Amino acid sequence: MKNYYFILGLTTSAQAFEIKQAYRKLALQFHPDRNPSKEAEAIFKEVNEAYEILGDPQNKFEYDRLLKGIAEPTSAPHRDPRYRPKPPGSYSPPSKKKELLETMRAYLRHAVFVSRVALLFSAILIADLTLTPERQQKEVVRAKSTREYRGSRSIELELRDGDKINLTPQTAEEFKRGSHITIYTSAIFAVPLLLENETTHFKTKIPVSIYGNFIFLPLVLLITSLLGTFYWKGVEFRFNLGVVNFVLMLLSFIFLRIHSF
Repeated sequence: MKNYYFILGLTTSAQAFEIKQAYRKLALQFHPDRNPSKEAEAIFKEVNEAYEILGDPQNKFEYDRLLKGIAEPTSAPHRDPRYRPKPPGSYSPPSKKKELLETMRAYLRHAVFVSRVALLFSAILIADLTLTPERQQKEVVRAKSTREYRGSRSIELELRDGDKINLTPQTAEEFKRGSHITIYTSAIFAVPLLLENETTHFKTKIPVSIYGNFIFLPLVLLITSLLGTFYWKGVEFRFNLGVVNFVLMLLSFIFLRIHSF
C-alpha cells in the first residue's frame, strides 16, 4: 500500500489546506510541460494519485483507517522520532560556501566600483610620479637623531618653514645645519622625490616615500585594479580583488599623506 502522505511530503496529521498546498507545489514542479524527464512524469502521476485520495474527505477518511490498520510500516522508522522524510525534489538549504558566494554576487557591483576607483587612483599616482617635478629652495635649521623600529636610527632634518625630512645617518652628513637645499617634489601631491645640496650639488632620493621604498604599492595597485575592472570571470575572484584594491588604495593614501608637504 502506497503512503500518499509520504509522496506529498506530509504527516498523517496534515490539514486540508496543507494537502492542497503540497499538491500544487509538486504538481508545478513535476508537470510534463515544465519537467520533460521520464522520472518527473512518474512522480507527477503519483502526486495526482495521492491528491485524489487525500484531497477528497471521504477517500481520506477511508484511507486513514486502512493506513492505521497496516501491521508494518512501508519503511523502517527513523531513530529520531522528529524526523520527517522529504518529498521528491524538495528544497534543501544551501551550504555555507554557496551562501557566501551569493553574498559576494549581491555585492559584486560594489567591489567592481572600488576596483575602478583604484584604477583611476593608480593612474593619478603614476602621472604624479612621471610629470616634471616642482622645485623648492629651503634651509636646514637643525638635524637630530631619531630612533625607529628595532633600534635603527635616522636623521631628521628640520627646515626653516617647519617641514621635516628623514634621511639615513650617512646621507644626512651631506646636509648640515645652515645648508641651502633644493627639494624636488611630485607635480600633483607634492611628495618629496629628490634632495640636492645647492653648495656641493650632492643629490639623494627620499627613501621613506610612496615613490621610494614603497613604490611597489602604486605598481601592485595598478595591476590588481586592472584585473578587478576588466577581468569578468569568477565572482569570488573579482570580489576579492575589490577588497584587495580597497586595502592597497587605503595604504597608498596613508603613505601619500604622511610623506607629502
